[in-house]
Amino acid sequence: MGFAAGLLVATALLDLLPDAFEVVHHSGQSSVGDVFLSAALGFLVFYGIDRLIHRGAAGHEIPQQKTAFGSVAALGLTLHSFLDGFAIGSAFRVNSTIGILVAIAVIAHDFGDGVSTVSVVLGSRGRLRTSVGWLLADAAAPVVGAGAAQLFSISQALMADLLGFFAGSFLFIGAAHLLPEAEQEGSRPWLFVSVLAGFGFIFVVTHILKA
Repeated sequence: MGFAAGLLVATALLDLLPDAFEVVHHSGQSSVGDVFLSAALGFLVFYGIDRLIHRGAAGHEIPQQKTAFGSVAALGLTLHSFLDGFAIGSAFRVNSTIGILVAIAVIAHDFGDGVSTVSVVLGSRGRLRTSVGWLLADAAAPVVGAGAAQLFSISQALMADLLGFFAGSFLFIGAAHLLPEAEQEGSRPWLFVSVLAGFGFIFVVTHILKA
């Protein structure tokens, strides 16, 4: 859970937000302020869902409620993977070289998404079978997204806002949900190292593939 928390927070800060700012810079259809507003909305939406699901359950004591949030968070990660696939399909519509480069970046990045999907379900006391089901959905989502990109396109402004929204949701899931759950399991000396490893993985992936 610590590694997955590091992955999610690092993805938001080192990957999604920079990508959103780059879209804003090149398109001129949106603004940095809009991206931050979308990020705040994503954080608050998942915070609201968490509070709604756990309403009346002090300290997250009801297993069914914990499991419900895990499924909601996994759905958010799966939707993000769909957007990743949409990016691949959109890149191939420009030319095959760009499409291959984007695909390589997404495949490397989605390894972390798969780890995070399983961790957030198991960390919310979900069953192993449920986590595997969400993992398969997360794996299929980029393929579906790539196919959808061949049928329709979305504006650059909307893309920037969606990246900001998912950045905010990842910050909540990683920093406000997974990390506290990991801390509740006991203060283990390797937890901090695991979080750093998650950050390090995303740092290497984003900086090597974007170099």
